[in-house]
Amino acid sequence: MRETEQPVPLLSKSKYLAGLQCAKLLWYHYNAKEKIPAPDEATEAIFEQGHLVGELAKSLFPGGMEVAKGTVDFARVLPESLDAVKLRKPLFEAAFRYKNAFARADILNPVARDEWDIIEVKSSTSVKDINLHDLALQRYTYEGAGLKIRHCRLLYIDNEYVKRGPIDPEKLFAREDVSRRVAELLPGVEGNLTKMVEVILLKKHPDIKIGPHCSDPYDCPLHGLCWDFLPEDNVFTLYRLGQKGFDLLKMGIETIVEIPDDYRLSDAQGIQMESLKSGRPFIDKSALRTFLTSLSYPLCFLDFETFATAIPLFDDVHPYQQIPFQYSLHIIPSEGARPEHHAYLADGNDDPRIEILRQLETLLGDRGSIMAYHAGFEKGVLQKSTEAYGRYVPWYEKIEPRVVDLLQPFRSFHYYHPEQKGSASIKSVLPALTGKGYEDLEIADGGAAAREYLRVTFGTVSGSEKQEVRRQLLDYCGLDTLGMTSIVAALRKLT
Repeated sequence: MRETEQPVPLLSKSKYLAGLQCAKLLWYHYNAKEKIPAPDEATEAIFEQGHLVGELAKSLFPGGMEVAKGTVDFARVLPESLDAVKLRKPLFEAAFRYKNAFARADILNPVARDEWDIIEVKSSTSVKDINLHDLALQRYTYEGAGLKIRHCRLLYIDNEYVKRGPIDPEKLFAREDVSRRVAELLPGVEGNLTKMVEVILLKKHPDIKIGPHCSDPYDCPLHGLCWDFLPEDNVFTLYRLGQKGFDLLKMGIETIVEIPDDYRLSDAQGIQMESLKSGRPFIDKSALRTFLTSLSYPLCFLDFETFATAIPLFDDVHPYQQIPFQYSLHIIPSEGARPEHHAYLADGNDDPRIEILRQLETLLGDRGSIMAYHAGFEKGVLQKSTEAYGRYVPWYEKIEPRVVDLLQPFRSFHYYHPEQKGSASIKSVLPALTGKGYEDLEIADGGAAAREYLRVTFGTVSGSEKQEVRRQLLDYCGLDTLGMTSIVAALRKLT
């Protein structure tokens, strides 16, 4: 067979969207798929949220039918979908092909005598441009296959919804008719598909340079492959550099130390550069003393672990609201005293907020600094929790002025160590400043903590596995607050 006679590849919705983001990514999907890493646990969790939201949306279309449930082979799905269309029922996951495009609709809803509305369901809280491109491919495919499409609609999560009693899908979902916006994109679909086929049939992937598209609209799974040419202290590790990083790369500058002296940098970026060149930390002793003298005993070091779900699990909760399920609290009663540790990890299916508030009201007392790292998060969690349990609102209003953000001296670059690589997060500061870190923990970040908590609390696991995960959660959250005590102690030594 001659090269020009190769079979025309079929593009699904996901492949089409990948092609819009990056031609190189599209090529890999068809020619070197084994080199694309499998989705990580965080991505899988997002997929799971989307699946749950999609299932709930189907309840808005009574009498609907699932087409070829569990079947991914389009050769089987296509004829079943064509048969299902004749029934004039709401259809879930019906699939159609036109030329080299293939798409399965979340929901096709029959309207009028022989028309259909496309209903795309999203677990996000707003309409994004990528959703419109998704729908444009769908409309192109379904109309090409012979369906009459009236409207294109999006169902997405209304973040103003508050759960009170059983979930009300009618109120949980916002609806938007995006037919006009999709129609504007429709004429370009066939041309996009033609260009994508040309890319797929290339012998070698196109030479696409790294750029903002690597994370827009999604983080590209090829990031590790495409970015691995960069040296350790590359320009993208410069604090809040943004687009300038790509500009420097175009100038042939890959490392921070290569940046010309006359290149305009912020004060923080200048400190980072000088620290890297000297190999020594930058220390503003005066600013650190001011920060430390503002603290008062007892010092209370607080950290929450939280989860956020699209479909609220408890009453008086918004979609994606951060719900605390665990806290760690280290208290240093007076100067020179050893830290006292208190911890709580919710168990069972009840709302954990009321017990957390009850315990913290007693433990935090009425004096002393309450320290948190990136304290705005902890304050937001407490504020939202007390709004749900109103009797604690006056208590929160009293303690809120006592909250101190331990991130502040690092975000302000009053201390900076070259090992931080431009980051002021506790995961970077703690090892750079104290030599302690998270590398030995089974659970080592908040996202993993939330996923594991939900899995062992609301899923089906053995008792022994649940207890082991709970131990890991306690270890992780405990290190966050113990690490904060070590950070403050290390700062005192520096001043």
